[in-house]
Amino acid sequence: MTRNKQPETILIIGLGNPGDDYYKTRHSLGFMTLDAFAEKHGFAAFTMVEDNTMVSEGRINDKTAILAKPQTFMNKSGHSAKRLAKHYSLFKKNDYSGLWVINDDLDIPVGKIKISKNHGAAGHKGVQSIIDQMKTKNFTRFRMGIQPPTEAQKKIPGDKLVLKKITPAEQAEFDLAIVQTVSALELAITEGVEKAMTAYNQ
Repeated sequence: MTRNKQPETILIIGLGNPGDDYYKTRHSLGFMTLDAFAEKHGFAAFTMVEDNTMVSEGRINDKTAILAKPQTFMNKSGHSAKRLAKHYSLFKKNDYSGLWVINDDLDIPVGKIKISKNHGAAGHKGVQSIIDQMKTKNFTRFRMGIQPPTEAQKKIPGDKLVLKKITPAEQAEFDLAIVQTVSALELAITEGVEKAMTAYNQ
């Protein structure tokens, strides 16, 4: 069986909102996951690139991983993705196998993750911005669940829920989700996205 060719450079965009006030909210799980990944693998400190994105770069399994945290607000995330693609000369042949996005997802229970490809935004404004700016939805997404467990929490409007701070009582569950997503990223880098999908899409 011929294995799918893996891209040599992977741009991993974690979605979130800039600033300390938003860091510990559900909508910034992408930022928190990239911070955990960078720390675990000894990547360089995040620095500003193209005036609107914090970037850290490193090597894993003979591949270059570029970790990116857009410093625009969520609904402008696609502008960062487009500028980064140009900055690093990525995706010239319209092959987006090396574009991965980490985002929170209201349709998935807290603590669960799902990896998908060529999937619509399902109302997520950050993902929709990337689709609009890159002119494609054919990229890989690591979707981290934030669907609340109680009926009372489910009645909170989605646009308000995503901006709620993660409480100390919830922290352990979200920490576990971050660890799990970091592991899924590692597997996708070393063994391929399809292998990671089989392992984590349960």
